[in-house]
Amino acid sequence: MRKITPSSAMLAGLLMASAGSASAGTVTFNNFVQYGSDAVNYVVTIDQLADVFNVNVKIAENSPNTGDILGIAFDLNYEITASDIDGDDITKIGFNTLNNQGGNNFNGAGASEFSGGRPDVLLTIGNSGSGFDFISQTSFTIAILDGITLENAFSGTAFGIRAQSVGPNRNGSSKDIAIISPDGGAPIPVPAAVWFMGTGLLGLLGFARARKTAVAA
Repeated sequence: MRKITPSSAMLAGLLMASAGSASAGTVTFNNFVQYGSDAVNYVVTIDQLADVFNVNVKIAENSPNTGDILGIAFDLNYEITASDIDGDDITKIGFNTLNNQGGNNFNGAGASEFSGGRPDVLLTIGNSGSGFDFISQTSFTIAILDGITLENAFSGTAFGIRAQSVGPNRNGSSKDIAIISPDGGAPIPVPAAVWFMGTGLLGLLGFARARKTAVAA
């Protein structure tokens, strides 16, 4: 039986804990093209967890305008149903459509970015009009099916955000669409810092073993 030293146990524990806490992949992007009347900058992060993709959408701190996020449209490289999507702010789920009514639509310029000219999924977030709610950040999950990876699910797909009540007078709107690509942030299974730390500990273990052998000689 191989003897486990305190140092090697510590290294194994570190790597196991890191692998357990890290997501299987993450992609962050902000490369949106504006198609609406007012400019809004967004940051979107998609994390691959154990059995879902967690999608976080927020208006960037450097955005020239704020607004009420009303719609999120996206394509997927696999098929899902309404039961595969969950989010506290979601009030309506549409499939293969440009219009969920209530001001949440992606008609006109930019629609061609989606596969077949219509997004696979169109979510309505909250309610139209700042009198109901004013959502500048939201998140939702998408079930992972058939062992699909984050890159396989989203690579090359379009992701759009629709906002109302935009600008100082809150009478503008925005429609922004980005194309997700590996160049925009390839999934990283485990943070690089973990591997650097692990490599350093392995080096220390090797040095300690060599020193022990030299003393014994």
